[in-house]
Amino acid sequence: MITSIDEWLLFLKQAHSAAGFPMVVGGVTLMFFGWRMWKLCVVLSFALLGAVIGAHVSDFGADQWMYATCGAVVLGLVSYWPVNVAVSVLGGMIGTGIVTASVAQLGLSGGTLLAVAGVGMIAFTAYAYLNRQYVVIIVTAFLGAVLLLSGLASWIMNLPGLYGTLRSMATGSVLVLPFILLVPTVMSSFYQSAEIRRLNVTI
Repeated sequence: MITSIDEWLLFLKQAHSAAGFPMVVGGVTLMFFGWRMWKLCVVLSFALLGAVIGAHVSDFGADQWMYATCGAVVLGLVSYWPVNVAVSVLGGMIGTGIVTASVAQLGLSGGTLLAVAGVGMIAFTAYAYLNRQYVVIIVTAFLGAVLLLSGLASWIMNLPGLYGTLRSMATGSVLVLPFILLVPTVMSSFYQSAEIRRLNVTI
């Protein structure tokens, strides 16, 4: 079970380059049509979160897959019925994660970091609840960008020269990876917003 970014990157490096194709397709689909399937995205996101929590609860023992599966099913089902509330919580979690990671780069830790995370969770969840349509667009754009970049990374890792250059850039500045993720997220958000306005629909 993959439970961290480092383990995910290791998985991508060890995976066959063909594994990147479904990730790229899935990422592009979410980036262009995510607002049409946002409920499914929310349920799958909570199921993934449940799997990660289950893996941690098992303490990475022999029953890790069983705990991960149970966690995925439970959180997926819990998020299915109140999906309108679940998307607000998901938006709050993503916003809090980004802010907390950014603040941690400034050297904050311990109780101060937890306080920032708590305030951020309340603020971002409230904003997401009041602006569901924007949050749906941003969340699906973000998830699509993550999938797209993961697929591209699995291809690039098989090209030692290019991979070495990009890795040195990423380790040289903490802004490189967030910027690479931000660009497709913003582009997808603008596209989806334009489509919703063109079709004159509401989420």
